[in-house]
Amino acid sequence: MKKIFALAAVALVSVALAAADPVLIGHGYLGLGALGSTVENKPDGSNEFKAFGDNLDFGGGIDVNIPFGGYFGVQPGVDFYVNNLASGNGSYKAGVNYVTLDVPVLFTVKYKKFNFFVGPYFSFALGQMTAWQSRNDGSDRKPDYHYDFNNIFNIGLSVGLTYEQRLGMGFLTYGARYMLDFLPVEAKYANNSKSFAIGTRRGLVFDIGYKIPLSFFGL
Repeated sequence: MKKIFALAAVALVSVALAAADPVLIGHGYLGLGALGSTVENKPDGSNEFKAFGDNLDFGGGIDVNIPFGGYFGVQPGVDFYVNNLASGNGSYKAGVNYVTLDVPVLFTVKYKKFNFFVGPYFSFALGQMTAWQSRNDGSDRKPDYHYDFNNIFNIGLSVGLTYEQRLGMGFLTYGARYMLDFLPVEAKYANNSKSFAIGTRRGLVFDIGYKIPLSFFGL
């Protein structure tokens, strides 16, 4: 009986993929972690995210949307993000920036020219994080220093909405998504097992992209 169910599932997936017309979507992202990210161990009297420019996140990536039927689909992808977290008090501000490779697996619903999506993403920290400190006006910047990641893996949830319109051989898409990491980013001193929390990435990013059928490439 189990073999029958397994064969039926494989058959259904094969039929769906055969009937589907997958599309390739290239994205660019720009947003503010200041709209939700939290910073741990803030200095006394600090005002989180006083300088919005210091919390600017940006990146880009590629998704493949595989439709199932007329409305639903699954959309795996690969994204690179440059993430910034900062806070300050009356005189000084400090922050960190770091790069992540995010792998989203989104479930999509299409209605006319609107595309709603929700799903988890798996995030992998790359390299080291860079920490900085300066006066609020940007002067008297201290030398940058680097931390290793204590946890290179994270998981989160992404939810958003895009609108599309015909442009050339494909469609221009634009919209927004909210990203919510479930775990804080943790750092550790070099050659030291002691770790400490930096903050948790949560923010709204604006999304502009272009999608084109894979059949355009002969795939």
